Amino acid sequence: MLALERHNLILDLLKKNGSVRTSDLAAAMSVSSETIRKDLDYLEQNGQLERVHGGAISIPQKLVAEPVETHVSLDARNTQHMEEKAAIVSYAAGMVKEKQVVALDYGSTSFLMAKELTKRFQSLTVITNSVRNALALVRCPGFTVILVGGILNKEELSLGNDFSVMLDGLHIDILFMSAGGIHPTVGLTDQGFGEARVQNKMRQLSSRTVVLADSGKFGKASLVKICSLQDVNTIITDTSLDPTMEKAVRETGVELIMVPTEEKLNLH
Repeated sequence: MLALERHNLILDLLKKNGSVRTSDLAAAMSVSSETIRKDLDYLEQNGQLERVHGGAISIPQKLVAEPVETHVSLDARNTQHMEEKAAIVSYAAGMVKEKQVVALDYGSTSFLMAKELTKRFQSLTVITNSVRNALALVRCPGFTVILVGGILNKEELSLGNDFSVMLDGLHIDILFMSAGGIHPTVGLTDQGFGEARVQNKMRQLSSRTVVLADSGKFGKASLVKICSLQDVNTIITDTSLDPTMEKAVRETGVELIMVPTEEKLNLH
């Protein structure tokens, strides 16, 4: 029996019974317990079940990882959840102090963060792998802008791959990181291999890593894993996050901050 067939059978049994035992699965499929354990580990890493002693249990349907579309263009992301993103970056900018070293990755929320920094601060050092961010930041004469070298992604206007070694020896006070998908089991995922390498390099050099993501990113998993939720300090999102997902994210130990949009503030 192929691995995919075993995975589908395990998920079918979980859907029917709510739990499975390693020994029962091994006997039913005529494979070793070690093979089943590897299957269960794989399915857990993809957010499709929860491992327990001796087997696995199903997880609430809302916590099953949904695949992100193969590619969502930067232009499209620039029109999605803009009120939520504006509230998130407004709150996040309050974490920054004058003269700090701030890192930004790429994407629509990161670009809004870059513009927010130019409104609030006179003197910062900003490290980014986004050409668009750099063009927004360069308007501030008191800003030092460090653009990470790399291969230009023409769609994202971002730089990626092994040129991130130029960051070696630098210290970053705070990194504001984006993600295409956020899942309590799968972790933080995104669309670009090269960009994820740069994101992780900046994360490793940062005293604090803060993820900026609207609630629409939660419960989803993209192709490239950046890191686990436990590898970042804080996630800032909006108040539309599903309560089941909120509880699961908080249980990972990461700090979760939920910010209301301007519209919701006005309603109160």
